[in-house]
Amino acid sequence: MADKKDTQMLQTELKNAQSAEAFVEANQAELQTKTVAEYLNEMLIKYDLEKCDVNKRADLAGNFFYQVCNGSKSPGRDKLIQVALGFPLNLSETQYLLRLGGHSELYVRNSRDAFLMFAIEKGYELQRVNELLYANKKELLE
Repeated sequence: MADKKDTQMLQTELKNAQSAEAFVEANQAELQTKTVAEYLNEMLIKYDLEKCDVNKRADLAGNFFYQVCNGSKSPGRDKLIQVALGFPLNLSETQYLLRLGGHSELYVRNSRDAFLMFAIEKGYELQRVNELLYANKKELLE
């Protein structure tokens, strides 16, 4: 199997491509095609969890997580972070989930994001994450 191309290489190929279609066709294996719903369903299997477990630990209302898993809801950035905490996903899995959802990754130079990254790295549950955010006067995950 060939090594994955880095982002810079892909950007150069895109710039030099004859058409967007030709670029996508030539680089299909390099492009993200998975949906948030597909990824979360994979994570449920990986972590051997039920949807109700994640929904409860992420403190999500009603059937919100179920709707995300069937693709009928597109959650915002903070809700995806809550979902990640409901598993709990590690930092790289959380970053990937955010990218799939079309949101910016957690950024260490943003103080709120740094607190979130720390909490994810340490395996904090949602309540403890919110306590950390509250103690540091940052917006809570709700």
